[in-house]
Amino acid sequence: LARLAPNGKVAILFSDIEGSTALNERMGDRAWVKLLDRHDRLVQRCVKAHHGHVVKSQGDGYMIAFAQPTQAVRCSVDMQRALGRQTDGIRVRIGIHTGRSVRRGDDLFGRNVAMAARVAAQADGGQILVSEPVRDAITDEDGIVFDDGRDADHVHPARR
Repeated sequence: LARLAPNGKVAILFSDIEGSTALNERMGDRAWVKLLDRHDRLVQRCVKAHHGHVVKSQGDGYMIAFAQPTQAVRCSVDMQRALGRQTDGIRVRIGIHTGRSVRRGDDLFGRNVAMAARVAAQADGGQILVSEPVRDAITDEDGIVFDDGRDADHVHPARR
């Protein structure tokens, strides 16, 4: 983590499975754990391919750090595409924000971490939401396309 963000600036991705509690109840514990294992392997594969670092995971959710916003977005797109090809029907919501954070051991803290969590909380299953600073950091050369977005003033700080 220290090598990934020597100056403290990282892109933080939060993800979680939409409706996981209800899904667990419908599937039963054994099937749920098998589904989580497949999901975990998929996430780990995508994170490794895009040079990210899993900061922590809990249940069906992840906090992942990347040196650059483009890596986080590309990882998210790959995750959603791979999930879309699976037949288990899980939908993952993903939110990404970038900024300085404070590293304490193997964890990250600060307002930008909280912002990334808030962006993720606004996403629906199957969706990737990014904050304005992430969108602004992505250039046309990166080959990433955004839709028109939506107004969520309470999600990102106003910039003037």
